[in-house]
Amino acid sequence: MKDTQWITHKDRKTSLNQTYYFKKSFNLDKVTKGKIEISAQARYKLYINEKFVCCGPCKGSREKTFFDTVDVTSYLKKGENQIFVQVLQLVPTDVEGKMSPIEGVLRVGPALLICELTCGEVVVKTDNTWLCAMVEGIEHVNARSCYSAATREHVYGDKLKNIVYENAVVQCGLSNGEADHYWWGSTNKLFLFDRPIPMLSFEDKRSIISYDGEYFEAKYLTFGFPRFKIKGKGKVDLVYFECFDSDKGKTNRDRTDRSLGICREMIDTVEVDGEVTFEPFWFRCFRFIKTEIEGDVSIILDSFLEVNYPLDIRQDYDFGRQDDNGVWDISVRTLQRCMHESYEDCPFYEQLQYAMDTSLQMLFNYQLSDNDLLARKAMDDFAQEQHADGLMPSRTPSVGEQHIPTFQLYFIFMVYAHYIRFGDVDLVRKHLRAIDGVIEWFRRHLTAEGLVGQSKYWNFVDWAKPWKYVEGKNDGGVPIAIDEGIIGIYNPMLAYFLQCASRLNSICGRNDVAREYQGVANMLKKNTKRYFFDKKTGLFADDLNHKYYSQQMQTWCVLSGTCQGDLARSIMENSINLEAKATYAFAYFYFRALEAVGLYDKTEAMMDSYRGLLKLNCTTVPETPEYSRSDCHAWGALAIYEFSATVLGVSTYDTYEKSVQIKPYIKGRDYARGTVSSIGGNITVEWKKTNGVFEITVESQNKNVQKRIYLPNGDIYETTKNKVTYTCNI
Repeated sequence: MKDTQWITHKDRKTSLNQTYYFKKSFNLDKVTKGKIEISAQARYKLYINEKFVCCGPCKGSREKTFFDTVDVTSYLKKGENQIFVQVLQLVPTDVEGKMSPIEGVLRVGPALLICELTCGEVVVKTDNTWLCAMVEGIEHVNARSCYSAATREHVYGDKLKNIVYENAVVQCGLSNGEADHYWWGSTNKLFLFDRPIPMLSFEDKRSIISYDGEYFEAKYLTFGFPRFKIKGKGKVDLVYFECFDSDKGKTNRDRTDRSLGICREMIDTVEVDGEVTFEPFWFRCFRFIKTEIEGDVSIILDSFLEVNYPLDIRQDYDFGRQDDNGVWDISVRTLQRCMHESYEDCPFYEQLQYAMDTSLQMLFNYQLSDNDLLARKAMDDFAQEQHADGLMPSRTPSVGEQHIPTFQLYFIFMVYAHYIRFGDVDLVRKHLRAIDGVIEWFRRHLTAEGLVGQSKYWNFVDWAKPWKYVEGKNDGGVPIAIDEGIIGIYNPMLAYFLQCASRLNSICGRNDVAREYQGVANMLKKNTKRYFFDKKTGLFADDLNHKYYSQQMQTWCVLSGTCQGDLARSIMENSINLEAKATYAFAYFYFRALEAVGLYDKTEAMMDSYRGLLKLNCTTVPETPEYSRSDCHAWGALAIYEFSATVLGVSTYDTYEKSVQIKPYIKGRDYARGTVSSIGGNITVEWKKTNGVFEITVESQNKNVQKRIYLPNGDIYETTKNKVTYTCNI
């Protein structure tokens, strides 16, 4: 886009969330390969010859703003063509510390649109020959502060009939972030960088939605752009919601039970006198849309574009149980609903990339695909937002900043897990500075006793039932131990991530730093035993006075190596019936601790909770097992990992050698089959139990992959053959 200009409207008002239309006509003598490079402040939707092409730009950070490059050959035609772009301007900052609408999209610069289309020798660039209109017929209304994923839209059909176009105004030239030379070393907020992830996929899924005159109902929770044709005279409210229940917490009830309430957070209003075609500018997440009509109005759903991050999801799986296949399906769908231009906590309420959620979503992503571009972008997003003192925000990109101390540690886990899966040392080295910063921030919070002290931020760990929100006292998700001054869980937790950081530093040749981090971890483990182990209960307490206990504390004590052997097994056994139990958010780590001490069969209680979601007609995994706010939260897409890495048993054996181990967990089922993405390429595993004989067939897509195959009788086979079959008696 060299020499291309940013354009705007002459009367642009930066204090409003406002829609603008831009258009430009041009002629083609013939159609050859065409492409467009485009960006906007803050968002655009691109149409060519009245056909939707894409939306963007890719969500950026305070350090980087992106432009998109799109092949538009199939949208062009011989003769006259038209580019039409809708641009949504967003108010620049949050108000009074409350969450802004579309919180995950940062706002920078006074310009609105920049693009360049090329087709053969024809080049169309944004300049003052483009026409621009400030659209008065669409108001963007803020929802409650707890709902930040989108703006509500209020459309006045009569005003849309009289859109006035004027020549656009050139705001400034392009600032090219990819330039070979920055003149005088100067940069600015409008520097543009090439999009680091693929364009989103847009698939027509009108067929999944039915209408009974009051409710549009999708076969499953979906995400995208519904387009309605509305005729008559009157008004219609479109109320989008996840399931029948309330916004105060989804209970263990049938999600399709219409006798329950509905969440009234996301509502579009269309006033019509004649005919209006309405498509919300921002994505809508829904399973149901209630139409509340005043006057003589008819409505049809003209189309629906479902929007996903482009992952190639394989279908060749069967985990030997119909309900487990169902749990896999809703888990994969949950991950898809929470992956777009960033990983997202939930598609309905916030659409924000939180560090804890993201670290788990990355793991699940890796089991399904080698496509790690979104993960790489996420790590960059967090590293770029780190403060000078090492403090890292809990979510990014985000207009308003938030801090959850433990979430910083999951950044270390992101880098560590990526290395184990891909072996990319350069990526590790790139993020060592950020890892050092996180660790130093925690070390400054060590007390004289060598324990992790509290901070003034939200001390969230998990949504355990006893850790309730108490107005003016407890933010929720915080161990009750906060009342006693020290949260014990922080100590083995920090020790675990210090050891991850130690290994990463060792891999990169920083052996002195590796030893230093291991030394701090050893101190924390020693002090955890000294101050928190209670001989009477045989458990590690959450607090110094040994009043409170949780599965989360025992989990971190096992994973960090604070306790090992018989003691590790006994504390996990003793924690089974504790009131403070791991929820979906923490399940991955809880399962790893049970697996480490030989108690993986104890995971069945939580897996039964997942299976129970099918009976409730859930099509995605909710945020928590009970009284969930969100009905789709991808930190709960645990089955993707458990069924691929444990039931099928595929995981990394040696990162440096890029070798794979296959160690299936066969208890509770007679058969399993599926393909897992791994460091050695796609690995297809099929095993079965027949008349006391176990048989496993393993096939690797890539040649000469070293595979270490474990049989349930204890036999171990090592092979580089592409396809092998082994049997044993059981």
